[in-house]
Amino acid sequence: MNDSCTANFAKVEESAKAPSTWLHEFVPPPFVPNRWFRGGHLQTLISPKERKLFPADGATYQRHRIDLADGDAMAIHDDTPPNWDPKRGSVLMIHGICGCHAAGYMVRFQHRLNAIGIRTFRLDMRGCGDSGPMCGSITHAGRSEDVLSAIDFIGDLIDDPASPIGGIGVSLGGNQWLLAAGRVGNGFHARPQAWSRVGPILAIAPPIDLQACSDAMQSPKLRFYNRYFIHNLLRRASPMLRQNPIYQNAISRPKPRTLRLFDRLITAPLGGFNSEIHYYGESSAVKVVEHINVPTMVVTSADDPLVPIESFAPLDRYRSEKTENHSLVRLMVTAAGGHHGFLQQDRTSWSDELVAAFFEPH
Repeated sequence: MNDSCTANFAKVEESAKAPSTWLHEFVPPPFVPNRWFRGGHLQTLISPKERKLFPADGATYQRHRIDLADGDAMAIHDDTPPNWDPKRGSVLMIHGICGCHAAGYMVRFQHRLNAIGIRTFRLDMRGCGDSGPMCGSITHAGRSEDVLSAIDFIGDLIDDPASPIGGIGVSLGGNQWLLAAGRVGNGFHARPQAWSRVGPILAIAPPIDLQACSDAMQSPKLRFYNRYFIHNLLRRASPMLRQNPIYQNAISRPKPRTLRLFDRLITAPLGGFNSEIHYYGESSAVKVVEHINVPTMVVTSADDPLVPIESFAPLDRYRSEKTENHSLVRLMVTAAGGHHGFLQQDRTSWSDELVAAFFEPH
């Protein structure tokens, strides 16, 4: 990350500290879980309240189209605060598996960041939200190339080398962000032209070990989540996707009862993988986190019912091998919070406070 990124996103004297030092000295807002919604399931399932933030007069909104190499396209939603200065930077936000730009957390993050003068770009993954009608395929955890396409787009749109590009990824979007950063770091992907402007990255509840998450989802206790995800994934299939022979073959069979079977019949073949095991192995960010070369904070909860805390053990081991001031990846584990719930006493989400504090300009 260059000095302009550090100056705009870190609460430190300009150029006074290395990005890794700032990352480990950053103090997140305190989190006190709601006393009435205890346990990972309630924290996951109860919708948080939004602390109202009204857009300032003069704020602008635009929807852009990002054309992809294989013929698909993605929509990206651009919210610019009034009197925005490019040096204040922007943040690329990527949602979770059944989300889109209009998901509650995406809108809340947008409001929080716009309120402190940061421009936001809410990406609709392939097949999601406004991207749905423009895609003959679907998103998956390994779509790191789509993240880089969005970075290229933002870099071209904001043609200012002093304008940093931060990142937020929630759940599946978090894995995509981490995978993209790791693959750029190890040379799998060529560095986008704007990569020197990227950072910091905040990944919230990312399923970085897809095999471990799939294994956990086989539990009878998680049948509800399997049904919920599968129902929503099938419901939002675009007309283009419904014409795909792979998709037609999959839905001609009995409806998948687990996400693992959904990945076997639909996600893997549509994504060009030999099997769901191949998909999990190739797309898990845990295998490339050691190559991430921009300041990155991973936040998860010990009682997340969907992403086992054990799946973060390799990341924790990698961090332990680095000194505090040299590791560019920081892992934060809260005792409670569910899967990106983090409900506080007033039933607002602590992640909203975290986002605002993490990206607040100096």
